[in-house]
Order: sequence, then C-alpha cells, then structure tokens
Amino acid sequence: MSRGQAGGLYCGRVQLAVVIAAHNEEQHLPAQLDALRSQHHDGAWEVIVVDNRSTDRTAEVVAERSATWPRLRLLAAPDRGDKSYALNVAVASSDADAFLFTDADDVVSPGWVAAGASALADADLITGPLDLDTLNPPWLAASRGRSSEQPMASFEGIFPFVRGTNFGMTRRALDRLGPFPEAMYPVDDIELSLRAWRSGIDVQGVDALLVRYRYRPDATSLWRQGLAYGRGRCRVVRDLVDAGDPRPPRFTGWRSWAWLVLRLPTIVRPSGRAAWLWVLANRLGQVRGSVEQRLVYV
Repeated sequence: MSRGQAGGLYCGRVQLAVVIAAHNEEQHLPAQLDALRSQHHDGAWEVIVVDNRSTDRTAEVVAERSATWPRLRLLAAPDRGDKSYALNVAVASSDADAFLFTDADDVVSPGWVAAGASALADADLITGPLDLDTLNPPWLAASRGRSSEQPMASFEGIFPFVRGTNFGMTRRALDRLGPFPEAMYPVDDIELSLRAWRSGIDVQGVDALLVRYRYRPDATSLWRQGLAYGRGRCRVVRDLVDAGDPRPPRFTGWRSWAWLVLRLPTIVRPSGRAAWLWVLANRLGQVRGSVEQRLVYV
C-alpha cells in the first residue's frame, strides 16, 4: 500500500509517480489535474502534488479532489520555497520505480502518462516537446521562437538537457545522481542534466511526451524570469569551467545584442514587446551572472 495521502489510500505498490510541485496555483492546477485524471495507463501509478508554501487554496483544491480520486495525494513542503526541495520531498515519500515530472500551471497531453511509462521502461532519463499554442494567445506563443517544440534541447551544444516541466527519471537514475539541485531554480533542470551527462546517463527525447506549456503573460513576471534564466546559466557555465569541461564562447550572445537593436521598432506590438523584453532580460541576467561568477558569458 502506498504511503498516506489526503482523502484516502491507493492500494498496491506504485510503479510510477507523477510529481507536481505547486506554489499558489489554485487557478491553474485544476486543469492539470483534470488532464491527469483522464489519462489511461495499465500500470499502478499515482499523482503527488507537493504544496510548497502556498498561501491560496492550492492545498484545498488537491484535498477536495483526492476524496474522489484515490490515485491523487497531497504532500506539504513548508520548510522553504524551492521547487527542487519540493520534488525531493515527493521522491522521498514514494516507493515508485520511476517518476514523471510536470508543473501545476501547464497541462499534459492525452497519452502523456502512458508514453512516459513506456519510454522509462527502456531509458533512465526522458524529456519531450512543449505545445506553445494551446494555452497562450498567438502574440505570446510567438514571442520566444519555437525551439521548445522539439523533443530535445541542449545547453550551448555541449550537453542535452531535460525540460523541467516535462521529463521523467527512473529510480535507479535518481539514486545514482542524488537529489534535485536545491536553490538552482530556474536552471535546476539544466544542472540535473549536466550531472547526468557527466555520469553517462543519456537523455531520450520522446515525441509523444507532450506538455501544453503556459507562458507568463505579464511584463513583470516575464522580466523577472528572463533575468533569473540569464543569471542561472552563468552558474552552469561556472560549473563547466571549474570542472575543466567544454564551455560556451564568452561572447555567445552577440547576435542577441544586435537583434535587440534591430528589433527595437517592434516593441509597439504585443508580440514584439514580449520578445524584446525576454531577450533583454536574459542578456542583462547573463551580464549580472558573469559578474557574480567572475567569468565572461554575455
């Protein structure tokens, strides 16, 4: 019998756990839970939502649904606000052989659980593409390019990385790599993938492992996220440099700086403004991160 959950118990040993770390996602979480409840998979599986210091009704939303859905259980991760910490709490609570990870504000596609379970039978680490159009208005979906619609991604062509809202791992891979990297958001997925690359664990892209991804629509959230990504990538580069691994060119972003100048007239349109702010935030984040990490990666 699986470990305790709000609203009941799921009988039998769990083979696969779907994990969602949630902070103040009362508005978006129901759509994700509806999508997961409609999934069909023959194996024994559960859904774990980890409430990470929410101040809204996130926990209540999960508790209410778990009363009629024994597969769902709620955990609390109150010690600190950190997605990786919340994921570590979930993994420690489950005896599953494999895990799928997604986010509370996104929506998995039909067949996502079955596709992940099938892929994890043959691979230790998997990731998949993102659908940008379903949850975003056209102007926002077009603001960052379309590379995330591919099943695989890489960090500057050096190593492949999983997408934090859409990936899976076997228990043996987690045991080998250790816990999720805390205090590394939003590049925790890249740092985990770097460890996997160094350990010889390959990332497999799975086309059928599709998640409908939600962009942050307001300028303030977009700006803060872009700055955080830029700073975080510099921490990854510092890790590469310190380990003597290949590193990206120091002035890898020169095309983006030129793009910002050339595309300045486009900020009069919503899509142009979102794209311009995103690129600028990333570039300035890398400038700040370069200073903090004492390297050049701009």
